[in-house]
Amino acid sequence: PAQSWKSDRRVRSLLKRNMDEGESIRFVIEGMDGQCIVALDKRLLVVKPGSAVDEPHSGLTTSIPYSDISNISVTEGSSNRVIKIHTSDYQPTGLNTGQGLPESTFFLSDDPTSIPVAKWTLDSKYRAHLLELSELAREAGETPQKSTGISSNSSTDAQPKGE
Repeated sequence: PAQSWKSDRRVRSLLKRNMDEGESIRFVIEGMDGQCIVALDKRLLVVKPGSAVDEPHSGLTTSIPYSDISNISVTEGSSNRVIKIHTSDYQPTGLNTGQGLPESTFFLSDDPTSIPVAKWTLDSKYRAHLLELSELAREAGETPQKSTGISSNSSTDAQPKGE
């Protein structure tokens, strides 16, 4: 089946507005309610589309250069996970689109650098992409941490093994 982010006009519209000419998508980690982490050549976008009913093209898009990523963590709930991109010096880049901040929409969390992901989706589809993201961040900057915080076990942080 086709990836639903490609058929979601809200996501496509936000990507079109926030990608630079010549940028290409490496991969997408698709979360719940249309939220995505989109890995581009030199940065990632955290895309949180707005309501499909009221404002189909509103939402929040956060741009984070790989060199600013300090850590990627996965927090576990009973059936869902939350992927959070931690940055050394996060500042919103003004890529919010639409009619103001759609804070009233329930699936737009107040954290512009995290997305909820179904447990089975993270475990079966996106583990390799999380590892690739942390490698892109490591290559892009002088990230001192060895542990990326990526985990899908019962702990909230990755445990270093054999180090």
